[in-house]
Amino acid sequence: MNIKFLAPFKFSQRIVSNSRNFFSGRLEKSRFKARFIDPTVRGLRTGKHRLFLAQRDLRTRREARALLSSGDFKNRYRELEKTFELPPLPTTKGVWAVAMVKNEADVLERSLRHLHAQGVARILVVDNGSDDGTFELLQRLSRELPLSVGRDREPAYYQSEKMTYLTHRAQRAGATWVVPFDADEFWFGVEGTLAEVLSTSKNTVEISQLYNLFPTASGDLVLDTTAHFDPKVCFKSWRSSVVTMGNHRVLRPGAQGTDRVVILHLPWRSRQQLQRKLMQGAKALELTDLPEDLGYHWRKNGELSEKQLADIWLDLIAGRPIPVNLAWQPRGSLYPLGSDIPQDAHSLKPFLEARPKTA
Repeated sequence: MNIKFLAPFKFSQRIVSNSRNFFSGRLEKSRFKARFIDPTVRGLRTGKHRLFLAQRDLRTRREARALLSSGDFKNRYRELEKTFELPPLPTTKGVWAVAMVKNEADVLERSLRHLHAQGVARILVVDNGSDDGTFELLQRLSRELPLSVGRDREPAYYQSEKMTYLTHRAQRAGATWVVPFDADEFWFGVEGTLAEVLSTSKNTVEISQLYNLFPTASGDLVLDTTAHFDPKVCFKSWRSSVVTMGNHRVLRPGAQGTDRVVILHLPWRSRQQLQRKLMQGAKALELTDLPEDLGYHWRKNGELSEKQLADIWLDLIAGRPIPVNLAWQPRGSLYPLGSDIPQDAHSLKPFLEARPKTA
């Protein structure tokens, strides 16, 4: 973007600022203060806010394009042309969901069918060398659902580059919105299906609060009513968009909204799955040259012993405090959901109406 674009904003900011200084002194004690000051202040705030948004969008555009052209990111991204095996993608307008998965056969079918029920037009998933039947499950489901399945033969956990690559492929195939999801996430539109909410959104990014689900000893699920500290995002297509590590942020200019999309997240389903996920996450990060602070919980918890993990699982299903930071663990009061995950937000209405609104 040409920096001259910001000149009118700076000029108007000076005019409004000078006007406020003039009026504030002369009208401070005037009985007409409310009539004249309020529009002036309102205009000042509007002008400053527009300037702030324009500057933020300019920074975001520059950051995204700089990252895409940076040596490390660009090289890893280009290598995916060799290590990703993707089928031809049908041109499909609408909301797309994209994911990379590994050994998620116990939960993946539920999340894919849920996305389909939420109106997602096409789902693009790459499998990263699963050995639990995940790839075979994906192949079977691709005959029933609008699902495109590929292989990811890069074992290292370069999540940002991989999810950005999948996003760009979806966008070129007609995606109007992109939902970067994990296999254990269930996305909901609050006032309608996910597709309905996104298609009517005036924002370009929807910041989606994530609420963790946990199993209990009885087999039922409980929902942590305290939102996870790190939300996720979905966004309107933009050719230079970059999805960051964990799908928590997207480098993409435009207005951001909240409270229209929520995610239920089921990270831990069994003791065996808990152990496998922690170990494979740590191993995949060991193969990268990413900074140590990225994926810290995978690196740290991958060192836990089988005995420690067994004790953690028992504490988890009993609702007791967990002695380590699993990243996903109960932090607030627990809301009973029953034995299965709801299909629409209507079932979550009591919870959604009671939750605190975000700013």
